[in-house]
Amino acid sequence: TTPGSYPAPCPMESGLSSPVGRGRLASSSRRNDRTCTGGLWHDASMNTPAHPTHPVGTDRATGVPRAIAWMDGRVVPASEATVPLTDDGFLRGDAVFDAVLVRGGRTHLLDAHLARMRRSAQRLGIRLPVLRHIVTDLLAAWGPRDGAIRLIVTRNGTVRGLLEAPTWPPSITLAAIEMSWRTPLTGIKTLSYAANQMAIRAARERDADDALIVDDGLVLELPTGAIMLVRDGVIATPDPSRLPILDSITVEAIADIAEVTFDVLTVDDLRAADEAFVVSATRPVLGVHTIVFDDNEATYPAPGPQTKTLHDAFAAAIDASLDPAS
Repeated sequence: TTPGSYPAPCPMESGLSSPVGRGRLASSSRRNDRTCTGGLWHDASMNTPAHPTHPVGTDRATGVPRAIAWMDGRVVPASEATVPLTDDGFLRGDAVFDAVLVRGGRTHLLDAHLARMRRSAQRLGIRLPVLRHIVTDLLAAWGPRDGAIRLIVTRNGTVRGLLEAPTWPPSITLAAIEMSWRTPLTGIKTLSYAANQMAIRAARERDADDALIVDDGLVLELPTGAIMLVRDGVIATPDPSRLPILDSITVEAIADIAEVTFDVLTVDDLRAADEAFVVSATRPVLGVHTIVFDDNEATYPAPGPQTKTLHDAFAAAIDASLDPAS
């Protein structure tokens, strides 16, 4: 296909139109045929094998599996994956994505993440093609390992998948970064990440691991995750129905196993908290030991007793609710 010139995209991902309610995760088990790869129609003679695989190598220095990618019906080392230079997803960040946890070669809450990805695509007017076969192909190549999958679809119809094994320290430091956060893209998982990356760089200039976005004194979210606080035994988190933040699937899953208060939190709540932790699909319950403010910093046990209890309970819940093997 000539770069920048694309055939008609494949049909949209089916069966994922139900919204995700707080603490209740929508699901769909409908599967589609494999006549579509790379987000584009191909003749039957061009179809790839059911499970194209590439051996997963391991970094000798770290022992971590090397990342792999899905590209145009093939699984390749991530370092070899490319995108068309003229694609608007590359040129302008005009694309949607979502990330899914993988444990032992099986995904967690894939249907809910695909549903959120479809909502993001609908808000941007991007057609979402069939994606489940990409996950199947990546998992077949990855084997029974832990990791995280990112699925990416651009406006031009380029589709890519990335599977890697992210690693995190036992706990992290956050810097409270004051930024105007509400935009027309609020609540959409888009590749337009310039503001997010700006916040992370500002945090690292203050010797923090990540940023915690604060807007006019209100606590919002991390550039790539959600914040949860514990005070007097109560778990609280910013409310996406009242604040310009992403509706976190991981927070909703935690709310299924623990009592969680969705509220409007302020910087004073951060200072008064007994514990703090970060959650995302790839960082389920990661303790925060310090939050750096402009004038001082707050420190917390990491993990604190309630964070540790929730971490263990959520890990067990994940293991018990992994998606069926592909």
